[in-house]
Amino acid sequence: MTINGKTLSTVQALVTSTATNEGDFRTGVGDVLAQVNANQEALAIAVNCPQVVTTLTSGTSYTIPTGAIAIYIRASGGGGGGGVETPGQGDSDPSYPSGGAGGDTAISNSSLSLSITAKGGTAGQKSFSGITGGSTGGSVQAGKGAEGGQGRTGYAGNNITSYPTMSGKPGSLVSTYIKSSTVGGKVLTYSIGAGGAAATGQFLTAEAGQPGFIELWIW
Repeated sequence: MTINGKTLSTVQALVTSTATNEGDFRTGVGDVLAQVNANQEALAIAVNCPQVVTTLTSGTSYTIPTGAIAIYIRASGGGGGGGVETPGQGDSDPSYPSGGAGGDTAISNSSLSLSITAKGGTAGQKSFSGITGGSTGGSVQAGKGAEGGQGRTGYAGNNITSYPTMSGKPGSLVSTYIKSSTVGGKVLTYSIGAGGAAATGQFLTAEAGQPGFIELWIW
């Protein structure tokens, strides 16, 4: 152990020795105050700043580090896949293949009363389809998660009415914060929602939706 870079015995000699003078005493007290200040600053950083920040994009479980006292979670469903607007065989009879819906992301731990479901985005399709509801387990931001895939319309040399709804919708985002002395060591069980599949037409292929994710901030 050192105090402001000096050994304990050195500082004790400056402060408590019967032979110390005023200048030595002031020096010793200054060393103690400097070390106390440094310790307080280090403690403030440890308490106020997250010790782990990570994003889960695969796997099925995560163990919270031992000693953790709080966790902030953001979970996103997968984005919907884009649809396609394209002529049929022989440049006639337009068809409108839909993309795939994004998968739901879920995360849970019964002892923490944690149960989150972040819904995936709806597929890109000819008819209008809004943001999927039903996300639960925290503060829900509908359609603010993983991006949906871009839809595709028409092809070179052909004039087709555009359907902007052919693009997939983003997944929803759910966030929650848990502060407890029992957080450390708990195992989170989860599943990541896949991005929706891209539609394929005669001439075009749309974009797939982005996969979901889980973001963890741990103190």
